[in-house]
Amino acid sequence: MNAIFTDDYAELVDLLIEARLAAGLTQRALARRIGKVQSHICAIEQRQRRVELLEFYIIARALDLDPVDLFRQAAKRFDGLRSSPFGTPTAPQSERLSA
Repeated sequence: MNAIFTDDYAELVDLLIEARLAAGLTQRALARRIGKVQSHICAIEQRQRRVELLEFYIIARALDLDPVDLFRQAAKRFDGLRSSPFGTPTAPQSERLSA
């Protein structure tokens, strides 16, 4: 299945839309900030165009957000879509190392 049609991708796009709206930006304003046209942002938000990792970083920065924090929010949403994301649930590595 094409990645842009998965539930995970829908969650990622929803998060980006929410972040854009919370920043008070239109598609056009965000597009200007990243050097693209409004239709580029529209295609992402309509799940017609996939967001690559570097573009995710650029969009997060354009929204004045920390890309790592934004991806952490996305990961929580991805994990919420399944009872056990990748096998047996484990504590985050940072918690395992401190134990």
